[in-house]
Amino acid sequence: MPRWEPNARERLRAAALELFGSHGFDGVTVEEIARRAGLSRRSFFRYFSDKREVLFAGEDGLGTAVASAIAAMPEPGPGAGSRVVFSVLSEVGEFLTVDRVAQRRRRTVIQSSSDLQERERAKLASAAATIGSALVHRGVVDGTFLGALAVELFREAYEQALDDDAATPFADRLASVRKDARRFLDAADRETASDLSARQSSTAEGDALKG
Repeated sequence: MPRWEPNARERLRAAALELFGSHGFDGVTVEEIARRAGLSRRSFFRYFSDKREVLFAGEDGLGTAVASAIAAMPEPGPGAGSRVVFSVLSEVGEFLTVDRVAQRRRRTVIQSSSDLQERERAKLASAAATIGSALVHRGVVDGTFLGALAVELFREAYEQALDDDAATPFADRLASVRKDARRFLDAADRETASDLSARQSSTAEGDALKG
């Protein structure tokens, strides 16, 4: 029977971030992380599959948490899927940014390695696909697009939270990012409509001249 190890997961994360910051990601072994946390190598693998997962374990649950909420929602009406998605993402973001110091250190480690950056992109893409699939399964039109957009907006709000010490609720940050994205999309729609109108007008003039 495994020995009870209080707060083992968090101890391992804290030890890993400290060591990564001092020696770089590639300069640290699993054994060193476990030793710094006061745990065994076996204990490390009880919580994480490898040292990269110390940085990314939380992101595995992002898509699953949102997908579970989507599956549990009543028969979706207009906008229901979007409301559920952003509500859960707000809760996750609030939790993740409680300890901004640790999250900033994590970001610094990831930014130091192209392999880690690629892994983060893959994790976020997987979360977006999971959310999109859950939305499509519930009959949400453009669910795949909404899943991808939601994760990208979440990432932007998360980055803003790490760059700003203001005690702004994550839900407010995410709402602000959504509003900015909506303005951009509306402007793009207007520009597209204007270009289409101009082309149609030019075509009509050309036809008139030919006649």
